[in-house]
Amino acid sequence: MTALIDYLLSKRDPDGYFASKLSDSAISTSVALVALHLADSQSYAKPIEKARDWLLVHADAAGLYGDSPESPANLTATFLATVALTCAGVPSERFQPAREFLKANLGGLDFVSVRKGLLAAYGKDLTFSVPLLALATAAGFFPDADAAWRAMPRFPFEVALLPEGLFKYLRLPVVSYAIPALIAIGLAQLAYAGQGVISRIRGKAREKALRVLTAKQPEDGGFLEAAPLTGFVAICLCAAKLSDHPVTRRAIRFLLETQRENGAWPIDRDLRQWVTSLAVRALAPHLDDQEKNRFRTLLVSHQTQTLHPFTRSEPGGWAWTTHSGGVPDADDTPAALIALHAVGEGASSTVLAGIRWLLHLQNRDGGFPTFCKGWGKLPFDRSCPDLTAHAYKAFSLYAPLLQDPLRKQVRRAMRRCVGFLKKAQRPDGSFLPLWFGDQRAEDKSAPIYGSAVVLEHLAGESFPFLAKARDYLLSHQYPSGGWGSVDSETDYLCFTARCISALAGYPDAGPALQRAARFVAPYVRHPETIPPEPIGLYFAHLWYSEELYAPIFLLHACNHLPLDLLRHKCCY
Repeated sequence: MTALIDYLLSKRDPDGYFASKLSDSAISTSVALVALHLADSQSYAKPIEKARDWLLVHADAAGLYGDSPESPANLTATFLATVALTCAGVPSERFQPAREFLKANLGGLDFVSVRKGLLAAYGKDLTFSVPLLALATAAGFFPDADAAWRAMPRFPFEVALLPEGLFKYLRLPVVSYAIPALIAIGLAQLAYAGQGVISRIRGKAREKALRVLTAKQPEDGGFLEAAPLTGFVAICLCAAKLSDHPVTRRAIRFLLETQRENGAWPIDRDLRQWVTSLAVRALAPHLDDQEKNRFRTLLVSHQTQTLHPFTRSEPGGWAWTTHSGGVPDADDTPAALIALHAVGEGASSTVLAGIRWLLHLQNRDGGFPTFCKGWGKLPFDRSCPDLTAHAYKAFSLYAPLLQDPLRKQVRRAMRRCVGFLKKAQRPDGSFLPLWFGDQRAEDKSAPIYGSAVVLEHLAGESFPFLAKARDYLLSHQYPSGGWGSVDSETDYLCFTARCISALAGYPDAGPALQRAARFVAPYVRHPETIPPEPIGLYFAHLWYSEELYAPIFLLHACNHLPLDLLRHKCCY
């Protein structure tokens, strides 16, 4: 494993973190291009030109767009690229295949057809469909913009003025992280709503809503450090005639600062904290005490210390990035706690704060959501198996070290996690993850990955439902020795590595692990040959690849392989 260990260690940045490298994104690049164009097309002509050229070069062989260069074409990416290229003044014949694809899938390119098609594609969750309509309308894609603004589903920006504790009861049409978009789109819609009595009443809330939006914007201007969300906000504020507002200016500054040299933007600035936590967990058995202490200092330094302005969560959690736009969540927090345990951190004040932060987030059903407790209307905000299993693992590591009454609280939380997981398991024994999906699957879900994550994090437990998940994985291994999409025979190294970690503790999985070890062996010896593997972001409708996922998961898998397999020359 020496080559793999050295490869990972070489990926640290000057600060000692592991340097996250997310793939370029057609979605991010399209949104950012439109935002810059609307803010000031002359001043930002050069970055707009670079983004335009990237889009023109990165259409697939059929002239269509996927989220990442390695992703299959899809409706959202192709629609956004078409709008962006139109906005940038590119002659339509240069992207005519994309236009024909949209006509075939939406029924036309007029507002009524696009509205109907996007709402059908995304259903009751308006988190993406309405921002897409708003972006296209603001960009001038539809001839009658006034009518389009009035005809799209309304976003009630006024709710942002209510106490945030009430949001979970309001059945909002967007997920929790999209409140800034709800405000900005609602303000743009208000600007085109006419001068009726209702509009005048709503207008009185405008300045207060802008103050709320201002308070939610991080120092560097990037909402969630993500170009799409930040771009949507800037676009709609420009449409609302607020292009000079401080929120708009900071959002545009963020976009300019995060554009890559090749003209593209990634889906998020980076996953620096997340991949560092994962890498430390995998590398810990191979580090000396000095290196462990260095990583311990890094992990501790970015625990949240104050009430977070975006979600109002208490101090004690971790986000996916070290930048100011990151928000503490129930995946990155367990990851940091597990990594700290791997480098020898005991029940310190840092750990106790992280444990309490997790306890506070647990839902009534025993599962864990991403950001906000109690938001259960839309899939993103519900409890999910992967985060719940991750929290369980963090709890299980520290429970023996805690004092009562906190230890009793943690044990009770663990029992509730198990209760949720039993109910969340599908009849075939699998679990569906939230944060990771399969872009080649018909429903975009990744039951292989989700089942592996649950098994891995509950390793050593004897709950009967885990045996069903084990059998599910064993029955879905390909002859190659790998695991991948359930809808095709595509092997994924990330999926395979996680399945190895999940199955390593089961004696009857020996033959499967032998086949898997042969499958991953070339990549263990030559990690520089690991291919990019796009994987689901959020609720599996956006796709990105992260350069460090596969080598991190692979090293962690090798750490868990039985000794007889580790001694085999194929693993070195």
